[in-house]
Amino acid sequence: MEQERFTVGELAALAGVSPRTIRYYDKKGLLCPVAYSENQYRQYDKSSLLQLQQVLMLKYIGFSLEEIIQIFQSRKEMSIPELLAEQKRMLLEKRQQLDQVISVVEKTQAYCRNDELTLPQFSELVKMLTYNASSNKTFEYYEKYGSKQQDWYPWLFRQLQIQTGENVLDIGGGYGLVWRRSFSQIPQGVHILVLDKSQEQIKLLRSFVNENRNLLKKGTSFSFQNADLNQASYGVEAYDCIVSLHMWPYVENRTAYLDKTRRALKPRGRLCANFNWRDYAAALDSLLKGFSRDLDIQPPSDKQQESLQAMEKDFRTYFPATDSRLFENELHISDSDDLYRFLLDRGAVGKQIAGYGREFVKYLDEYLEKKKEIVIPSYSKLMIGKKES
Repeated sequence: MEQERFTVGELAALAGVSPRTIRYYDKKGLLCPVAYSENQYRQYDKSSLLQLQQVLMLKYIGFSLEEIIQIFQSRKEMSIPELLAEQKRMLLEKRQQLDQVISVVEKTQAYCRNDELTLPQFSELVKMLTYNASSNKTFEYYEKYGSKQQDWYPWLFRQLQIQTGENVLDIGGGYGLVWRRSFSQIPQGVHILVLDKSQEQIKLLRSFVNENRNLLKKGTSFSFQNADLNQASYGVEAYDCIVSLHMWPYVENRTAYLDKTRRALKPRGRLCANFNWRDYAAALDSLLKGFSRDLDIQPPSDKQQESLQAMEKDFRTYFPATDSRLFENELHISDSDDLYRFLLDRGAVGKQIAGYGREFVKYLDEYLEKKKEIVIPSYSKLMIGKKES
C-alpha cells in the first residue's frame, strides 16, 4: 500500500512552520523530498515529518544547521528510541544550564539575607553569571551569522583524536563543552579526568555525566578534581592526552606549566592547547571611522604580538614535534540591531559607541543598506605537541 504523501504546504502545516522553512531545509540537504509529483512539486511522507521533528528539536536546543547536518551524518543507523533518548539528553543539558544560573541567583539572595556575602563569594557568583551570559551571546552571534555556524567544539573534539582506552586530563575543563557536544562519540574505554578550580562548574558537569552515562561507550568514564591548575600535581607519565583550552591567562609560570604537563604525559602522549586571535581591528576600523573620526579601535600592540609569539616559542621548546591547526570563522552580520549589540560587547569599542545609542544604530542601518553586510573574521590556533619517546 502506497504511503501517504504530503505537499510542502501540508508538511509545513503539520509541523507548524512556514513552507519557506521546508524549502530552505531541502536546500541545505536536511529535508529532501521522498518524491516529486508529475508537476515536479516536492512530496514528503511520515519519515519526513520525523526528520523535521529532529531538526526543529536540535535547533530549539541550540544547534546550528551545519552542526545538525553533521549530527545526522554520524547517527544514520540510530533507531527512533535512540534518537529520542539523545534528544532527551540534550534537553536535560539545557535545563541544567538554566538550573545552574537559577542556583547562582538563589545563593546570592541567601547570602544577602544573612548579610554574609563576602567579596570573594560575590566575585565567584558574578563570574558564573557573566560566563553564562557571554557564552549565550557569543553562541547566538555565531549560530546566526557565522560562516561555520559555531562548529568549534565538534571540530575541536575531532582534532584531539582520542583513541580507545586512553587516559585524558582536561585542565580547566569547566562545563566540559568539548565532551558534552560529542558525548556519545567518545571512544570505548576512555577515562577523562576533569580538573577545574570552580566547584560549581564541576558539579554541573558531574551531574550531566551521571544523567547521561547510558550514552557512553563500554568502559568509558569521567572523574573530577577540584583544584587550581598551578597548584595541582599532574603525576608522571599518567596521560595519553592533556587538553588545555583557554588556560593561558590563568597560568602563573608558563615554563613550569609546560614542564609539568610534559612530565605528566606518557611517551608519545600529546598536549592540546589553543591560542586565540580575534582580528576585529581591520574589519571594524572603517565602520567606526565612517560614523566619527573620533572613534577608534586599536589593533593588537607590538607587545601583545610579542607575548603571543613568546608563548608559541615556549610551547615548541617543550614540544618540538608540534602540529598546529587553524580554525577560521567569519561573522556575516546583516542586521543593524544585532551588529550594535555585538559592538557593545567588544570591550573598548562598546565603551566608545555606548553614548550614541539610536543615532549610531541609524548609521548602521544606512551602512548595511549600502553594504548589505559586514564581515568580521575570527580564528583560533590549536597546537598539538607530542612528547618525544
